[in-house]
Amino acid sequence: MTRHELKAQDEITTKLQSFTEIAMTRKKEIILVAGIVVVIILAYVGWGVYSTRRNTNAQNQLAIAITAYSDPALTTDKDRYEKTIVEAQKTVDQYGSHPAALIAKYYIGLSQEGLGDTAKATQTLQEVINQGDATTKGVAQFALAGIYQKHGDRQKAVELLKQLNDSGGYSGSAVAYELGKVLEADKQPDQAKPYYEKVVKDFADSPFRPDAEAGLRRMGFTVPTPAPIPNPS
Repeated sequence: MTRHELKAQDEITTKLQSFTEIAMTRKKEIILVAGIVVVIILAYVGWGVYSTRRNTNAQNQLAIAITAYSDPALTTDKDRYEKTIVEAQKTVDQYGSHPAALIAKYYIGLSQEGLGDTAKATQTLQEVINQGDATTKGVAQFALAGIYQKHGDRQKAVELLKQLNDSGGYSGSAVAYELGKVLEADKQPDQAKPYYEKVVKDFADSPFRPDAEAGLRRMGFTVPTPAPIPNPS
């Protein structure tokens, strides 16, 4: 070997020895860091599996509650509502931070109203409104407005429905029709008119259109010409 090759080999050997010495000196640190990386990877994979399983379990438990709410095998409404509350409460207790828990609370509120406990139903649905996302909030607002309307508190019903009308958090035709209906019942025909007209003109294919037209006729107003129904093709 030439002097240059010997010198290069010596430099490589020296660097390898130096690296080995550093590795041996910091062996515990290297092992510790490697261990931490492995733990992080395992934790990430494990959390993914756990999260998926938990999500599935939450949805399954919620499905039991929803099925109970309209179960034809239960002979009385009381049985349906009581079973719904029991099953929905399991979802809330076991999966409180999961979106399914809020939907379960919504069904608890409906069932409480069905059992005649309007105070609890109102409180439960208000919790869903306060905590839910836009979709869940809108559904709960519409249900709560229906409860207010049922018990004669038309002002609160109108307030909630107007919020929904502005936010678009629920079916536009359903909200407009309910607003027209509540205002008509409250002897405010001029206020009810634009909402009934909205159903007719903006939602020509809505199932609420015939009732909205009937409402306009009852109050002595002319039914407007509906917009053409879009061709699905």
